[in-house]
Amino acid sequence: MTDRAPISSPEGGPESGPAPELLAPAGDWAALEAALEAGASAVYLGLTTLNARRWARNFLPAELVRAVETAHARGARVHLTLNVDLSERELGPAARILELARQCHADAVLVRDPALLALRPEYPELEFHFSTQTCMAGRADVEAAGELGAARVVLARELTLDEIAAASSVPGVQTEVFVQGALCFSVSGRCLLSSWVGGRSGNRGTCTSPCRVPWSVAGHPAAAPLAMHDLATVHRLDELRRAGVAALKIEGRLKNAAWVRRAVALYRCALDHQHADPNELLEEARQLGAYTGRAVTCGYLDGQRDGLTGVAGRPAAEDTDAAAAADADAAVAPDAAIDSDAASDRGAVLDDGAAVGTGQPELTSFDLELHVAELGIACRCTCGGRTTEWSMPKTVVRRAHKAVAIGPLLDWLATREIRGCRLGRSATNAPEFLLVPRAVNAMVARISAAIRLGQKGPDDQVRIELPPRVREVLAGEAAAAANRHKLGDPPDRARLDVPAVAPFLKYVRPAAVIIEGLTPRLLPRVRAVCGRASLIVALPPVFFDGDAPELFALAQACAEARLPVEVNSWGGWRLAKEAGACMEGGPGLPVLNSLAARVLAGAGVGGVTLSIEADRRQLEDLTAHCPVPCSLVVYGRPPLMITRARLAEEKSLGLPFSDRRGVTMVPRREHGLWVFRPAEPFDLRGATNDRIRVSHLVVDLVGSQDPVGDWYDVPEPTGAFRFNYDRTLV
Repeated sequence: MTDRAPISSPEGGPESGPAPELLAPAGDWAALEAALEAGASAVYLGLTTLNARRWARNFLPAELVRAVETAHARGARVHLTLNVDLSERELGPAARILELARQCHADAVLVRDPALLALRPEYPELEFHFSTQTCMAGRADVEAAGELGAARVVLARELTLDEIAAASSVPGVQTEVFVQGALCFSVSGRCLLSSWVGGRSGNRGTCTSPCRVPWSVAGHPAAAPLAMHDLATVHRLDELRRAGVAALKIEGRLKNAAWVRRAVALYRCALDHQHADPNELLEEARQLGAYTGRAVTCGYLDGQRDGLTGVAGRPAAEDTDAAAAADADAAVAPDAAIDSDAASDRGAVLDDGAAVGTGQPELTSFDLELHVAELGIACRCTCGGRTTEWSMPKTVVRRAHKAVAIGPLLDWLATREIRGCRLGRSATNAPEFLLVPRAVNAMVARISAAIRLGQKGPDDQVRIELPPRVREVLAGEAAAAANRHKLGDPPDRARLDVPAVAPFLKYVRPAAVIIEGLTPRLLPRVRAVCGRASLIVALPPVFFDGDAPELFALAQACAEARLPVEVNSWGGWRLAKEAGACMEGGPGLPVLNSLAARVLAGAGVGGVTLSIEADRRQLEDLTAHCPVPCSLVVYGRPPLMITRARLAEEKSLGLPFSDRRGVTMVPRREHGLWVFRPAEPFDLRGATNDRIRVSHLVVDLVGSQDPVGDWYDVPEPTGAFRFNYDRTLV
């Protein structure tokens, strides 16, 4: 880490520009009170559903009303987080959260899903902020956000000071940066690892941090090579102020009130220049993160890419003990296997009814049935006359002594309370079937959610009636006529990187090819190789300011040649639109609901790509109403992580990284960044489903060692990994 004292402003003092807002996390009521007492000028918080920190206690709707009143009474603003991908069935609940935010006079709402942009005109009282989950990585992204109506963007954590200044110079859009807390190895919004491992998505607020567990590289133990150091910039606040930043954000909605109080007090002291020694401030910031065993850094601000991972500053290979302590599969018994937060989950009921709340739980029992079948575990929970059903994947058990059998789990549940209820009747066809700890946690969380629905009652409700205009916006449309190919039909598009194009097209002639990694210089040559196959030029999902000029030139060349450009970020959309190119939405702008597809179409995007994370039910719901031509990726090794951090390149690039659950991924250089792709692909080509109808079925061959062989080698349905298709995306 570079320890630097604040740089004086050209006028001779640090007071250049207005003081930034100090934005504090409030994962619960105690943290909210602590933040306000310590001097926060704003807080950000979420309800118990549809936010990117669903493991936090969060707030019930009635509590949100009181929280806003409390914050406003102390002169602080409240930002409500609604920063996740939304499924078709969650559009109504999301709209009710917006309506609740308006009714209780919240100041701003953080969003990720494009669908919410369709509702922005109906809520002029609310500022719409683009979450860091939207991957605001440069000036082009900020310009796009401003054009789409955002009042503020939360910048990616990976930016340098110069890049922050450039992003902050966009007229009419404020910028917000993280200054303290955890760092992700992957650029936010570009990580699929937790979803790939078990259906818990960071883009849905349920990340299990699998990057922080022990990994081996090429078969050799490497401890925690992907565990990032923590962020601390308390000694750099004047530089951020001079860069034009409007808000300084402390990460930590999973932190307790004591931690929040210390962090806010420290940054308030530094922001108000009540402490002259930057080294002492930095030492206090280090102490905030001491419990994690991780060093602190502000290296990204200075363009540092190396030495950002490992525990307590030691090389990754020396971190075995600390990393082992973070192993997600460390439980050995039901008590240890069940996450206490999951077991005590409290949530807001935000269904298609007109009420929001949890009611007063008067029920005392629930019934549970678990049926283990070939394709997964069918779960059925009944509480208060309401039955909830869901399915879970059967996970591979590699350490039986740390797993929990279903029979003992049911016995254990009968001795415990979840939301004030105990297990009544239970049944299973496989009492000896083993569940890994993370599966136990997932099951308890789903049981808690089912009980919550059963406990919904008339008391303690916040009444939410949506305005007629909002209901009109939410009304589903008919599916586009172009979406006529069903899942199971032959794929018609291939996705390739530049080196694979010529060898692949020598043997295979799909209707269209989507090419990654093109430059203006290579475009004519690749276009000639494609021949009769339609060429679609893909822009990268992550790029920074230094890459923008060449990408804009590429988009201009495509416009002149009348070639469609696939946009995979909001910055890419901005460049392609300015160049006058015909646009399609790629997997980097994923669509999980039909309203998001409509928003993209309204922004000039001619076709969309369905979220690669979606499960079967979500795909069926979405395609039943998608009014835009859409593509479904049916095979591929998707980027599980995209990072600006660098490992020891000569030792790690191209070598397999494996964890104890059998996940193996290989890092590659793509667009100047490290991209981790799984060694084994997912494959939906053996699945058939008449209810999933799309315009194009895409085979993604980027990262393949044998693209031609992978195109033709279609496995039996039972022999393929199908990502989240057969399980529930949480």
